[in-house]
Amino acid sequence: MSTVAPTAERPLPDRPLPRPTRESQPFWDGVREGKFMIQHCTACGRPRDYPQPVCPHCWSMESDFREAPLTGRVHSWTVCHHASNFAFKAATPYIVVLADMDAGVRVNAPLHGVSEADLRIGLPVRLSFEAATPEITLPCLVAA
Repeated sequence: MSTVAPTAERPLPDRPLPRPTRESQPFWDGVREGKFMIQHCTACGRPRDYPQPVCPHCWSMESDFREAPLTGRVHSWTVCHHASNFAFKAATPYIVVLADMDAGVRVNAPLHGVSEADLRIGLPVRLSFEAATPEITLPCLVAA
């Protein structure tokens, strides 16, 4: 493993970004507008996240997207001391949270503005958004 620091000649690699699909595009459009859009099955009414073409509960292929509350609570977390991708190395250590959202789904996202010492299960969080590129905005979590 190389320990050579990035320079002007060797910059950090680009951050990996999501590639919206036909099923996930309404979610990513909502994130770009500061909205939490969750896919719901129109047959059984259950929410599902991540967006997918078939309901995992009733197998219906019919769905719509509905705006959901931005609030939730910490279910679990990890503190990343070793980046899984070199593009994240400068941000280490960083916290990634699995949050039970009031919308009825779990979200996995980075947590900003909370120290490791202040983390606890049940900590109220709110979904926030950060622009990665002009086309892609990414969800993150902050303390509520």
